[in-house]
Amino acid sequence: MKSLICKIFLLPLLFLTAIFLSGCGNDFKQINSLDDLKSARIGAWPECAYELRARDRFPDAKYIGLDYLSDLVENLKQHKIDAFVIGKTYAENLRHNMPNVKYLPESLGDVPLSYIFPKNERGQKLRDQMNEFLATVEANGELDALRKKWLFGDESGQTFTKSNLSGENGTLKIGTDAQSPPFAYLRGNEVVGYEVELIDKFCAAYGYDYEIKVDSFETMLIDVSSGKLDIGADAIEILPERQQSMNFANPTYVEQTVAVVSVDAASDENFFAAWKTRLKVSFVDEDRWKMILDGTAITLTITIASIIFGTLLGFGVYMLYREENKFVNKIIDGIYRTLQGVPTMVMLLFFYYTIFSNVDVPPILTAVVVFSIVLSISLFYLLKNGEDAIPRGQTEAALSLGFSERRAFMKFILPQIVRNLFQSYQVALNVTLLETAIVGYIAVQDLTRTADLIRARTYDAFVPIIIIAVIYLILSRLLLFVTDRIAEKLNPKNRKREKILDGVKL
Repeated sequence: MKSLICKIFLLPLLFLTAIFLSGCGNDFKQINSLDDLKSARIGAWPECAYELRARDRFPDAKYIGLDYLSDLVENLKQHKIDAFVIGKTYAENLRHNMPNVKYLPESLGDVPLSYIFPKNERGQKLRDQMNEFLATVEANGELDALRKKWLFGDESGQTFTKSNLSGENGTLKIGTDAQSPPFAYLRGNEVVGYEVELIDKFCAAYGYDYEIKVDSFETMLIDVSSGKLDIGADAIEILPERQQSMNFANPTYVEQTVAVVSVDAASDENFFAAWKTRLKVSFVDEDRWKMILDGTAITLTITIASIIFGTLLGFGVYMLYREENKFVNKIIDGIYRTLQGVPTMVMLLFFYYTIFSNVDVPPILTAVVVFSIVLSISLFYLLKNGEDAIPRGQTEAALSLGFSERRAFMKFILPQIVRNLFQSYQVALNVTLLETAIVGYIAVQDLTRTADLIRARTYDAFVPIIIIAVIYLILSRLLLFVTDRIAEKLNPKNRKREKILDGVKL
């Protein structure tokens, strides 16, 4: 038992200790005015409207693309960038939550924000209804009240409960990356924000119900343009390039572009108190530990299902291959050798956006299909290479004892393959577990995606990443422990004599 505890927990603890003891930083450059940004390192979301406004003002600056607001904050804290450009509303939200940042008051230009819709008949209808609705709530003052509540109000008053919707005209699928406070973000397991409550009021006015799907921003854009989602709600900047592939409603808000810079303020907390606070914010507040548990459950579900189906598929395909039908074998070789050269990420996106593009297949099922196929390829070649390494004479000896070809393989050849190559199979299983970290790209809220959502809310990338890294290490060790026990059961040396002689004609 002590050995098991050491295997499961010692390595994660050593890894965590090494991270705590390590540290690096960059020189701090104090930014006091926009003039200091002329040749500075400026972070921005890649190709967003905020970056375009900054490039117009500072063409000689060095621009660094970072995908998430939390990435921008973390790079600023580590002084890897001198500033980043963002909407003023985001900057105000940051200022209230992070004393070590501020934004420069001068605006770099306006950026209109809105919802997006597919460029099809249904999308155009919804866009027109939304424009009509926005005009109505602008005129009666509801829109202004929502802006005061979410964009300029105190968080204690930013409550939201979904309306009792009739859904008589159907249910809308709403996509968001839930990383844009105060427009759309996660509070606990609930998506809230200015654009979310506005959508709720729109659905109540037009007889719709709605369900919110948390995607990555890139996935959400693709899902809207392909028609998988009815509306994208993520404070999306209206850009000419995007208007070519999707419909925009009239602006729900016009944002100002500002530069956020660092203030090197010393903390009064000691090291351990600071870490206690960070752990509480990332793990305890808003019941974020429940999100981590849910993400762990999804990761385990995908992993276990992929291991089961991938093993069955790989073994079944190899048994079919052993029938030595030349035509069938050429097909198997062609398919598997082709898939061998395709990265798992590419295969995952291909299945999600191409194979299952017109079929309502849950993203988790798509992930299981892809990882099962990838594991089956590894198992197929392990079995093939393993049998090739065993002398043919053993099979012939089994046949002379009265075994069929299939039973000879199962009784004598397969146990030797298992003994010789089981560690390679364990590696393939572990790779399957670790590669599930990419499923967030197809809107699966696994462990990695959960960490993204937490750091988007807390603006602390380090703690959520360390938490899930330790969880992955523990899961990996548990997988190794379980498969080691299975290997002991399958080891030919542990078989009883009567089991070995079962089927032998004496």
